Amino acid sequence: MILIFANILSVFSISIIGYAANKMKWLPIESTKYLSMLLINIASPCLVLYSMGQQELTEDTLQSVVQTAGFMLLALITATVLSIFIVRIMKVPALDRGVYRALLVLTNCGFMGYPLSLAVFGEKGLFLMIIANAIFMLYTFSVGVVILVSGKDEKLTIKATLKSMMSIPVVATIVGLLIFAFGIQLPHLLENFLDTVGGITIPLSMIIIGIQLAESKAAEVLKNRHIFETLILKLVVLPMLLFFLFIWLPIDPLVFCIIIFAMAMPSAAIIPVLAEIHGANAKLAAQTVFITTMCSLVTIPIYGIILYQLL
Repeated sequence: MILIFANILSVFSISIIGYAANKMKWLPIESTKYLSMLLINIASPCLVLYSMGQQELTEDTLQSVVQTAGFMLLALITATVLSIFIVRIMKVPALDRGVYRALLVLTNCGFMGYPLSLAVFGEKGLFLMIIANAIFMLYTFSVGVVILVSGKDEKLTIKATLKSMMSIPVVATIVGLLIFAFGIQLPHLLENFLDTVGGITIPLSMIIIGIQLAESKAAEVLKNRHIFETLILKLVVLPMLLFFLFIWLPIDPLVFCIIIFAMAMPSAAIIPVLAEIHGANAKLAAQTVFITTMCSLVTIPIYGIILYQLL
């Protein structure tokens, strides 16, 4: 138990670099835009491709991948349905309903899920989290975008949806799944390149989070009652509901732990970016991502220890 907590703490401690660099004016908040683009469009896709290329397609591996993909999709759909009713009960402004739904459903299983699943569940846990994130990316850039703009007067066109789905992370995810499915052996030089570049994903993601935490003011954010409600729902209520709903299903224990751990992550860092692109309330999205990320420093170690003990 102490080892698991220490592993999680060591990952979170990387964010101190980003926090300190921001306070010392080395990395201002504007730098997160460019660091995030580097992370999303280069480092993370390289990690996905490398990890997919390292896995041998066996009956057990295939079963774990299929279960992870299927149950991650089920978890996202379940959270989406629940969010529709939850947001109605919260009585948020009509124009912000889509943003609150997205904040409840879309989870940071990439930026934070990768390093933390590796710390708690090891290499196999990281691989399954990458599979879970693959489904998440496909869901986010299709259904997730529809959820985000659902409170606005302007409707999302099919053309805009297709354009959103043709992003670098989605394409890299599909290519990675094909590499795994067909057992494609990557050239040694390419493998080394993907390993080296993909290796910066974990420290870079935590540095970005550290910068964001340094620039945000928790007291100001929590003045919005609906953000506080979203915080409790996202980090406590929804993961617990999914835990008790999924515990009865015929699912591999490690897959179960990865799905619950993924859905227990804070609101996805990509939401403010998508909100900016599609004309939704980007400030609200950024504030909620910040507060859920900050408070997850407490909740994630708890989930990690519980799930590891269950496994």
